[in-house]
Amino acid sequence: MTTLRSPRRVDLGDMTRRGVTLFELLVAFGILSVIISVSAGLLVRHGRLLVSGRNQRLAVEELANRMELLHALPPAAREAFLTAPAPSPFAAAHLPGATLTAAAAAPDDDGLQRIELAIEWNEPGRRGHPLRLAGWLPSASGEQTP
Repeated sequence: MTTLRSPRRVDLGDMTRRGVTLFELLVAFGILSVIISVSAGLLVRHGRLLVSGRNQRLAVEELANRMELLHALPPAAREAFLTAPAPSPFAAAHLPGATLTAAAAAPDDDGLQRIELAIEWNEPGRRGHPLRLAGWLPSASGEQTP
């Protein structure tokens, strides 16, 4: 047995607050669009920071490798490298417009020579502010004073 119910009467006073008004939808859409635009800007900035950090790590490794190479080279080859330093092919391929510079100071009393390597590449804020690494190597003459 099924009982039939009489149709429910709808009160028009309740219908006025059911649902969402057009104004509320516009406000929600405006807030959502502001949040999305701010998030998109942050994501772009985050990607640039990741690339910049990767480039900086690569440049530091390049400087350390070049300093180790200088330490292993004989004095004549070391002088040739210091007159015309160049980044490795890997660094040149991954750092856009990479340039390597080297400066050697006069040997000190201990027979050690200060070598400074600097690398810079095309990146916003990087030109004019190279990464530098200094090291002390035995001088080319090999003279050691007591």
